[in-house]
Amino acid sequence: MQLRLMYVIIAVLMALVAALTGSVVTVAEGGRLTAAFKTAALTFAGSLSLLIVVMGALGVVSS
Repeated sequence: MQLRLMYVIIAVLMALVAALTGSVVTVAEGGRLTAAFKTAALTFAGSLSLLIVVMGALGVVSS
């Protein structure tokens, strides 16, 4: 149980890093802060769901 929780926490942290990177790139390209927030939200949702699907396929977070 604890190992699965650790993997889920790592997935959430990886998704947060992807979201932060996406928002920094948006601001660096001259985008506004609202566009950066929108990019971060979409990147977080997409990367978290992709990570959960991959970890489920590997059998890490299956029930």
